[in-house]
Amino acid sequence: MFNDMLIVTTAISSFNNAALFSPLFLVIGLLMLPLFVMVAVYGRDFVTKLGWNDKNIDNNVSFWTSSTVLLWLMLFGGNYAVIRDGISLLPLLLAVVLLLLMIIVSQKYTMLGYANKIRDKKTKLALFGLLLLMAGFSAIHNWYGILLQISAVVCGFIIGSRFKKNIALVPWNIIMFCAVLILVLMQPEYFRFGQLGNLTVVHLLSAVFVALCGVTALVTKYVHARSKVHQSAYVKLKWFFRILSLLALVLFISTESIPVFIGLMGAVALLEMLSVYHSKNLDSKLSKQAFSLFLIGFGIIIICPVISAIGITYAAMTATGIKARDFLSLL
Repeated sequence: MFNDMLIVTTAISSFNNAALFSPLFLVIGLLMLPLFVMVAVYGRDFVTKLGWNDKNIDNNVSFWTSSTVLLWLMLFGGNYAVIRDGISLLPLLLAVVLLLLMIIVSQKYTMLGYANKIRDKKTKLALFGLLLLMAGFSAIHNWYGILLQISAVVCGFIIGSRFKKNIALVPWNIIMFCAVLILVLMQPEYFRFGQLGNLTVVHLLSAVFVALCGVTALVTKYVHARSKVHQSAYVKLKWFFRILSLLALVLFISTESIPVFIGLMGAVALLEMLSVYHSKNLDSKLSKQAFSLFLIGFGIIIICPVISAIGITYAAMTATGIKARDFLSLL
């Protein structure tokens, strides 16, 4: 009972459980507010000096955020000890996400001209070897996990470097980051997001907000205003999808179910598609503002301020003048 190591171990375990249960990401996000203010003031001037402009900002934002998330996933390797399930789908799903992210990163790495800036072949091989090393260490729990992650990175690089058709990066970024968000909700302990079965309302509502911004960005980008829906049918359908979304939200908060979370996003997508299709016009900046909010929120959730800073810079360069009521009109 009075063993020193037992007392220390118990204290550490209690501290970890408290850190997992509390919304640590929100506290860190609040502490990063001064950094975000500095980025909002000086971020546009900084990236302009790097060569970012209205024509290439989407490609640059997507490339650097995808690269950051790719490295973030790899650097979380070795954390499988927190997974209580004997059989977990996390290694396989991580490999799929790494494969798709690597396709995006390697293609834009070539198309944006970054490959031409490093002419030394030894430097290129060293960087690629370091990338494979990080991929291997991201699955150090067993030997086939190491091969799986390394194979995903290698195959993604080969496909992406040879894929000639231009990938629409903004929607692909949203889809891939939402997939990462689903992984975080599936195994929150692995990503130090929280404790499965004990996520607070702050955790769950934050995840819903980020996914909602992603859905809004996709809907407002690809659905066009037609103003062809009959008013009475529009009102009835809108209230139907509102009630359906609200029920799905309550069920998700109660159960933390991933299928319910996906269903909630589907219901919100249908609600927003109806609103956009019924409207007479739609501001094109709404999609960009939703995408920037998506990046900001996603960076806070995974405690990666670089992504949030890029989202703030993106908003400052492309999406000014949008107000909260423009988003509320979609719901």
